[in-house]
Amino acid sequence: MTQQNSMADAPAQAPEAARPRKLDEVVVATFLDLMRTRHPNSITFRDIAAAAGISHMAPYRHFKSKRDLLGRIADIGFGMLADAIEAATLRHPKAPRRQILDACDCYHRFAVTHPGHAAVMFGANQDFRGDGAPLPALERTRAILLRIIHSCQLSGDLPPDLDEKKVLGLLWAQVHGFTLLSANRALTEKEVGAPEAFVAAGVEALLAGLAAARGPV
Repeated sequence: MTQQNSMADAPAQAPEAARPRKLDEVVVATFLDLMRTRHPNSITFRDIAAAAGISHMAPYRHFKSKRDLLGRIADIGFGMLADAIEAATLRHPKAPRRQILDACDCYHRFAVTHPGHAAVMFGANQDFRGDGAPLPALERTRAILLRIIHSCQLSGDLPPDLDEKKVLGLLWAQVHGFTLLSANRALTEKEVGAPEAFVAAGVEALLAGLAAARGPV
């Protein structure tokens, strides 16, 4: 990944590939690049500055602390995930059950294709919510998923008396658990077959169990 020390704004007509990166984008991109070979907890602002070829104080122009940087990366990641899920729902506007399956598939694919973002978003040691303020993109992701679950209840695919937030928690834990095990090579295709099919089968089984549930969950 190539980093350039530039804070210039791009002309409106310039293509994305040709747009010079702003300094905050350089810092984010460099941190993610360093994460390819290092644990995020070990990366300092001095490391970022050295790798990007900028002054050691430059990252502080946009980020007061490493926590701020992690928060920005997490928010970017959740924004990308929310966009992917939103796009998936639009492909099946009248099939909320299919929307759930596609949303869960989006989650797994995102973690596989953007491991750096995912590590920051879900890493147990990344305390980027210290001020208690929710990440806007995380809240948007949750809102989209809750909307899909509510649509499934309206369509009869899920019982109407289920707690939507608990359903979301069950689905999220189901997919995240497999994604984490897969990333750590604890579960491989040798044991479970194609990952996408395994995710879909797990979600289908969970939805079937919830559909058959008696009383609120």
